[in-house]
Amino acid sequence: PDPGLMGPHTVIKAEYNLGDTSYTPPAAAMFPAKMEERGCVHYPSDLSAGPYPVVIWLHGQHDVCYDSVTLVSSTSVWPCPAGKKPILSYEGYDYAAKVLASHGYIVISVSANAVNTRSNSLSDYAMNARGVLMQHHLDLWNTWNTTGGAPFGTTFVGALNLQDVGTMGHSRGGE
Repeated sequence: PDPGLMGPHTVIKAEYNLGDTSYTPPAAAMFPAKMEERGCVHYPSDLSAGPYPVVIWLHGQHDVCYDSVTLVSSTSVWPCPAGKKPILSYEGYDYAAKVLASHGYIVISVSANAVNTRSNSLSDYAMNARGVLMQHHLDLWNTWNTTGGAPFGTTFVGALNLQDVGTMGHSRGGE
């Protein structure tokens, strides 16, 4: 069958946002600032049929904030200053995430706006920081899969097969 067509599962989307500066990466990340813990998840509505394999997705290098009146965007600072709104690049793959989830995957898309503000000034263009950020989100999901917790309660306990994880990314998110 055409893998671009919707599969047999009804899909639900949920967002999570634990804060724009809530994660302090370890020294090994070689990243000089706090990062956001924000993302979205697309998943089959019948989680009791799991555990489902996991796909974690990271967007590429893009502007991070915009002015909702002038629509001018910027990559210069994170979190966004007063009067600016974050660009939700992690939602750019909703169309693909929905299709994958309909075929029985739990698809997590991670925000990396904090990384994008500084990546051009780092010798590795923040590749290490991106990997550390993705691992941190997988650690969050391990907790939500094992014991639950805010913001999902026990919704995802036992639903993710964290022994079967695929990573995907666009541009610098895939490097």
